[in-house]
Parts: sequence; structure tokens; C-alpha cells
Amino acid sequence: MIEYLVEFLKKKDETREEMIKLAREINKDCALLIRHIHKYNNKEDFKNKLEEISKKIKQLNSLARYPEFVKYLETPQQEFIEAYTLYKIKFFNEIPKFEEFDFIREENYILGLADVVGELRREVLEAMKEDNVKEVERYYKFMEDIYDFLMNFDYYHVVDNLRRKQDICRGILEKTHGDIVNFLENLKLREELRFYRKSQ
Repeated sequence: MIEYLVEFLKKKDETREEMIKLAREINKDCALLIRHIHKYNNKEDFKNKLEEISKKIKQLNSLARYPEFVKYLETPQQEFIEAYTLYKIKFFNEIPKFEEFDFIREENYILGLADVVGELRREVLEAMKEDNVKEVERYYKFMEDIYDFLMNFDYYHVVDNLRRKQDICRGILEKTHGDIVNFLENLKLREELRFYRKSQ
């Protein structure tokens, strides 16, 4: 009996260590991928990398044989949804639906989407630098759509961090809206100045 229990706990501990290591690897992969999606436009490279990460997540899922280890799936799955959604919005102009992911838990899909709002703000700011009004409006519309989606849920006792992420999204949305108003006013002023100089 003692030998069995020792072996059981040994295997459980080994599984935990393996999950933690793999989860860190996935988180790092997703963070790097998000940075590259912001900076570069080679969507085929991103597609391959997303497929690699999805395989790692499925491997991680298979290790969650103990109920108390499900928590190790949370951040990697949310990070993947964040990276994948940014990819789909930037290159395909769409938000992926939950039905597309048979390896992602419901809560992690919702919370992962919430994190995309901050990344979309970065795209809005980059578009502002280029005076690209169309892209500013496109990304901001997606920010609004995601926030509206998040506000359908008020199950705060069964989804940890839901309220906090909703509040963060609202704050980002309000700040970005103010930035856009200032940007459009500034752009209008610059255009008027250009017109004035040409007419002189």
C-alpha cells in the first residue's frame, strides 16, 4: 500500500512539473507571436506557429488528469486565444468563434478575448501614427464588439477575473475613444493648415 501511494504521488508530482514547464513554453510562444503579429505581415508564418502552439495546448490538456491541475490550463489557453484572435482580426477581419476550438475551455475563450482589447489598442495607435483613419476605425470597432460580447456575462462566481477584465476593457475602450477624438481633431487641423498654405 505504501509503495503504491508513493508511486502515485511521484507520478502526480512529475505530471505537475511537466505541465508547468509546458505552460511556460506556451505562454512564451504566444507572447512572442503577438509581438510579431504587431510588427510583421507574413500571415503564413503566423498560421504555422499557431498550429504548433495548438498542438502544445492539446498536449497540455492531456496531462490535466487530476482535477486540481486544470488551473494550469488557464493562462496558456487564454494566451493562445489572444494571439489567434489578434491574427484573425488583423489579417482576416473577423473574430474567431468559440465553436472553432474543441481544445479550449469556455471560460478561457471568454477571458482570452478580453485580453485582445489591449492588443487592438496598440494597432489603433500604430494606425494613428500613419494617419490611417480607416484602420483606426476598423480596430476600434472590433474593440467595441469584443467589449459588447464580454458584457453578456455576469457569472463572476464561476469565472475568475471576469469582472476585473471587463473593467479593464472598459477603461481601455474609453481611453482609446478619447485618443481617437483628439487624433481626428488634430488630423482635421493639419489638413486645414495644408489647404491654407497651398492657397497662399
